[in-house]
Amino acid sequence: MAMKTKKDLKDVFNGVASLLFQTASVDLASSTAIALKPEYDLPVTVDTLQITQGDPTINHYKVIGLAGDWTSSATVGDVEIKFTVPTKNGDVLKLAWGADAVKAITATVADASASVNGNYSGSSLILTNHKVTGTFVLVDAESKNLMIVTNVGLYAKALYENTDTQPFAVQFSGSIEGAGEPCMAWLTKG
Repeated sequence: MAMKTKKDLKDVFNGVASLLFQTASVDLASSTAIALKPEYDLPVTVDTLQITQGDPTINHYKVIGLAGDWTSSATVGDVEIKFTVPTKNGDVLKLAWGADAVKAITATVADASASVNGNYSGSSLILTNHKVTGTFVLVDAESKNLMIVTNVGLYAKALYENTDTQPFAVQFSGSIEGAGEPCMAWLTKG
């Protein structure tokens, strides 16, 4: 076999334009077409999306009288997923904390300033320990390439740190849970 050149090996995925999510996991080992039916096109804050695998843990085995490893083994590093969604939209709150954690409410404000007095409606939230599971479909800027990440398990936290410059947001973080199963795929249109 001839040596593969840099040009032969160039096949990059870059420039994410959309982060789609569906609550169903998909079988990336299937020989039939994968059914992708995204339920959300999440508005993710720029530079917050991270899908990173940790370094492997290397186990070194030594024997008396010899320098260096006799043999070694490794444990695969965990995958960490993290991203921020800057919205208080009820559907995103239900995704993050569960449908039972979000309630529609109304309020009337009186005896405040004229600009604040009035009727209000919105959502209340119970911060619960709710696991979000499913599949991500990352779409590149040209809508020609997809990166699929399935068997994800995520948890949410409320994020409102820089109140003068940044909106309330939901930060999702978690991992891939499909041990021994394909969990990532890259597809090209056409």
